[in-house]
Amino acid sequence: MWLGLHWLDWIVLCLYLFGILAIGLWSYRKVHDMSDFFMGGRRFGKVFMMFFAFGSGTSSEQAVSVAAGSFRVGLAGIWYQFLWLWATPFYWILAPVFRRMRALTTSDFFEARYDRSTALLYSFLGMCISIVFIAAALFMGAKMVEGMTGGAFQMNYAIAAMTVMFVIYGMAGGLGAAVVTDFVQGILTIIFSFLLLPFSLYYAAQVTGLDSGFAALHQGVPGRSGETLLSLTLTLDLAKAMGQEPITIFYVIMLSINALVAIVCQPHIMGVCGAGKTEFEGRFGFTMGNFIKRLCTIAWTFTGLACVIIYLTPGSEFMSPETLADLNDKPELMKDFADKVFGVAAHDILPRISHGLIGLLFAALLAAIMSTCDAQMVVASGLFTENIYKRYLYKKGSEKHYVWVGRFAGLTIVVFALALMSQFTDAIQILNTYVNAIPAFIGLAFWFGIVWRGFTPAGVWASTLATMIAWYLTQTHSPLGFLQSMGDGAFWQENIDFLPSRFREWLWSVAPFTKYGSKTSVPWQYVMYLSSGAIAGIVTSLVSRKTSEEKLNLFYTLIRTPVRPGEHVDSPCTLPENPLPPETGKLIPIDGIEIPKPSRVGLLGFLGAWVVVGAILWLTKFLASLGA
Repeated sequence: MWLGLHWLDWIVLCLYLFGILAIGLWSYRKVHDMSDFFMGGRRFGKVFMMFFAFGSGTSSEQAVSVAAGSFRVGLAGIWYQFLWLWATPFYWILAPVFRRMRALTTSDFFEARYDRSTALLYSFLGMCISIVFIAAALFMGAKMVEGMTGGAFQMNYAIAAMTVMFVIYGMAGGLGAAVVTDFVQGILTIIFSFLLLPFSLYYAAQVTGLDSGFAALHQGVPGRSGETLLSLTLTLDLAKAMGQEPITIFYVIMLSINALVAIVCQPHIMGVCGAGKTEFEGRFGFTMGNFIKRLCTIAWTFTGLACVIIYLTPGSEFMSPETLADLNDKPELMKDFADKVFGVAAHDILPRISHGLIGLLFAALLAAIMSTCDAQMVVASGLFTENIYKRYLYKKGSEKHYVWVGRFAGLTIVVFALALMSQFTDAIQILNTYVNAIPAFIGLAFWFGIVWRGFTPAGVWASTLATMIAWYLTQTHSPLGFLQSMGDGAFWQENIDFLPSRFREWLWSVAPFTKYGSKTSVPWQYVMYLSSGAIAGIVTSLVSRKTSEEKLNLFYTLIRTPVRPGEHVDSPCTLPENPLPPETGKLIPIDGIEIPKPSRVGLLGFLGAWVVVGAILWLTKFLASLGA
C-alpha cells in the first residue's frame, strides 16, 4: 500500500494517466488555426458528440452532490441533478440554433444579436462561469479522492495532480483534444457511476441481514424510515429535523425553470452543439449525452441511499458506535461525511471485491473531472482570446499567435479557479449558490433574443444587472426586514402547527420569507431574481433604442439557415457562400415574435425526448419500489 492504494490500483491508474495524456497530446497535431483549437475543426460525428456532451457536462461534483444529497435527505436528493431532466427535451430544439450561428463562442451570439457591449458582458460572465465549474469539479473531486484513500492522499495533492493533467493536454490540443479524450473518459465516467452501486447494495443487505439492498432501503435506519428515505419529496418534519429546506413540487418546478434559463449560457454549450459536422450531430449528441447522464444520476442516488444503511445502521461493521454518535450529534460532521461518502464507500467496499477496482474507480473519477475541466478551460480561453484580446488588445496577430494566447489564457483561468475553491464549503452549497445561479444571470437575455425582436442591448444590461442584484440580496438577506421574524421558525411553530400536515407543508414550501440559514428559500430566490431580471429587461427594452432591422434580419436568417455538410465560413456568425434556403414560417403569427414552426425532425425528436423523460422517472420509481 502507498498513499492508501494497493500496487494494482496504481498500475491501473498509471495506465489511464499515460493513455489519456498520449491521446490528448496526439490531438496537438490537429491544431492549425483558431477554429481547430476552440471548436475542434467541426469534424465530429454523432457518437463523439454524444460522449462530448456527456463528458463535458458530467463531473465529480455532480456525483458527489447527488450522493451527498441522497445520503442526507433520501431519494429526494436526486433533484439536485434531476433539475435538468425537464429541460433535456428542449436540447433537441436548441442545438440547431447554436450550430447555425456558425460561432466560436456564445459571446459571438450576443454580438450578432445585440452589440459589442453585450458580447463583452457575456465574455466576462462566461469566464466566471467556467472558473466556478472548474473549481467545483476539483473541490469535490478532491473530497472523493480523500475518501477513497482513507485520507492518505491529501486534498491539495489530489487537486494538483488532476490540474496538471488536464492543463497539459487541454493547452496542447484545445477542444479537439477535449472531444477525443471525452470519448474515452465518457466510458470511464459511466463505469465510475455504476461500479460501486451493486456492491453497496450487497453490503447494505449484509449489514441489515435482509435478502437485498433494496429491502434494506425500505427498512431504513433509526430516525429515518424507509418511507421517508424513498420519497421523491422531502417532507416538512424531516426537513426541520435535518436543518434542510423541504423539497416540494414547487421546489422542483422552480429548479427546472431556472435550469432551462441557465443551460443556454453555460460556455461549453456552444462547443457541445457546434463541434459536430452538421446540426443533427449537435442535436443527437446534446440530447442523448445528457440522457446518459440522467441514468448515471439514478446510480449516484441509489449508491448514496445504500450508504445510509451501510454507515448509519447501529452495529454496522463499517462504522464505530462512537463515530456514529458524533455524526448524529454534530450536523457539520454529518455534512462533511456526506460529501465524502461516495469515496469512503469505495475505500471500504471495493478492496473486499478485488484489488485494482479502487484504481479503476480512481481513473474514472479523474476522467469525470478532467472531461469537464478541459472543456471549460478551452471555452473560457476562447471567450478571452476571440472576444477580448483579439477585438480590443491586439487585432493583427496570426492564427498561431491567437492559439498560443488561448493556451495561456486557459492556464490563467485555472489559476483563478484554484483561488475560488477557498470559498466552497459543501456540495449542495456549490450547486445552489453558484452552479445553478450564475449562468441564469444572462440566460434570460439569450431566450428573449431568440423569441422577441424587441429585446434591446440596454435590456440585456438591465436584465443581467437586475438578476444579479436580486440574487445577491436574496443570497445574503431576508427580502423584507419587517417580516424577518417569520423566517426564524418561531412564527411557523407557534401559529400553524394546528393545521393539517399536508396544508402546513404547502404553506412552508411557498412562503417566500422563510429563511434557511441566512438567505431566502431556494425556489423563492429563483422566483425573485428571474422575475426581477425579466421585468427589468422588458421595461428597459420598451423605452430604449431598438436594434436595427438590418441586423435583426441577418441574425434571424442565420439561425434559420440549415448547416450544409462540409460548409466553410471565414468568420463567426456569417453565412457560407452558397447557403441552403432558410426555413420559413412562424409558429405564432404576431409581429415581433420569432418562434419558428418546428420541422418534422425537430417535432418528432422533441416528443420522443419527453417519452424518454417519462421512462427515466418510471425507472426511478420502479427501483424505489423494489424490495417493498
